[in-house]
Amino acid sequence: MKKNNLWKSFWLTLIVLVVLLCLFFVPRTKVADTELRRVNILSDVQKVNEEGQIIAEIKADSIDGYVEKKIDTTAVKVKQLNYVDSVPKGMVAIEDFADEQGLHREMDKFYRALNNAGSRPVRVAYFGDSYIEGDILTMDLRAKLQQKFGGKGVGFVEIQCVSADFRRSVTTRRSGWSKYHANEKSSGFNSSYQGPAGSYFVPSGTATFEMRGTKNVYPNLLDSVDVATVFYTPGDGLTIDYSVNGGAMQSLFSNGTPAEPQTYEETVEYMDSDSIVRYKTVTRQVAVAQKGAGNVVAKTVNMKMGKFNMSVRGNGSRFYGVAFDSKTGVAVDNYSMRGSGGHHLSKIPQETLRSFAAVRPYDLIIIHFGLNVANSKQKDYSSYASQIGQVIDHMKAAYPGASILIVSMGDRDQRGSDGKMHTMGGVKELVSYERKMASDHKVAFWNLYEAMGGDGSIAQMKERKQANLDYTHINFAGGKYLAGLLYDVLMNGKENYDGRTR
Repeated sequence: MKKNNLWKSFWLTLIVLVVLLCLFFVPRTKVADTELRRVNILSDVQKVNEEGQIIAEIKADSIDGYVEKKIDTTAVKVKQLNYVDSVPKGMVAIEDFADEQGLHREMDKFYRALNNAGSRPVRVAYFGDSYIEGDILTMDLRAKLQQKFGGKGVGFVEIQCVSADFRRSVTTRRSGWSKYHANEKSSGFNSSYQGPAGSYFVPSGTATFEMRGTKNVYPNLLDSVDVATVFYTPGDGLTIDYSVNGGAMQSLFSNGTPAEPQTYEETVEYMDSDSIVRYKTVTRQVAVAQKGAGNVVAKTVNMKMGKFNMSVRGNGSRFYGVAFDSKTGVAVDNYSMRGSGGHHLSKIPQETLRSFAAVRPYDLIIIHFGLNVANSKQKDYSSYASQIGQVIDHMKAAYPGASILIVSMGDRDQRGSDGKMHTMGGVKELVSYERKMASDHKVAFWNLYEAMGGDGSIAQMKERKQANLDYTHINFAGGKYLAGLLYDVLMNGKENYDGRTR
């Protein structure tokens, strides 16, 4: 009689089942910062949250069968606005917290300026971390604004920055400079000398700098500009020679005496503390200031094509960068700081910012940080919000005529125990604190995390080849996509402004 082995199969199956069930209770482990997926044979019948954690069955208490998910704690709840701009379906609107009654709106200063872009420059300063490094996102935002409102050139460019080798909108070459940067404090960096980019550069012997706008990146051609402006603080015995478009060298500044200036005037519209619209005429070619930390000189030369060369000799001077612009239209300056949470901006001396504001006033200042702040173990970001709140007040004091817009950090993903990519813990909490920060300091706020799609959206962008493998940073394609979202919401805000003031 043949022996029956069914019991052996039963016991083998039972043992395997017990082992698999026990493996569920094994502590989670990580390999190269990636959490391994937990063994869970019941995953198909269990409810899990966004991070793959098992949750209990919850009875729905809403009409549509969904339970509202609470993100904000009591500490970060923001008072609802009494007004909301009309927006197309699916668009995440800019929230303007300047005035609870809506009589004065923070973004109106920028929208009003855009209506005057045909007669004077409208400038945007975009401060951010490595998310915008290499002119990513800002390059495409600049292009869209210039195509609609006019303008040429890449705006302000540092003498030397970490993204110089892969930036597509401009090429630079330099030699003979000592670099001092807020990210490299061990090199003798003095925070009281830094400019808006968090850096300054000192010539050693004879220093050279070349800047050229790239061709055929956009229809308006970045290599065709009206003016090049050099920003520096002069020292003793300084000599600056320059050439444009490969022509002969000319003197810009020599032995403490400026060469014959090439000037033009621009009208800058700004709103004072009493919300009264006033007009001020600013001459871009300013007189030589006395040597000091905050005395910034801006020397402008006329151009037609975008190639600028500069040779500098003399000790004790500090240089910040060169800007390529047109005399009207929109300019967007990229101020990226790798690894920063934005704290460095409050360390720029107020007199330096005011000195820059006199020669390069802004109509919109965008503050976009958080990538280096959010982490999965932290939920309370009140201290960080307080620090960036000081940055907001610092910028308000130096640029009273500028609108200030806080852009939240975008999505940042990590792999959960369910094997899928989800928003990293701490991101939503930080976004909530950034929103409260904007409310507390009465400026505007745009939720980039929600605008790009919320949970797991950076993973979706990665699948579309718009984000990098770190599920954190966007690439140039991603920058173009997000710049389109920001441009659309800005234009929607302007349409609402035009409708209110028409």
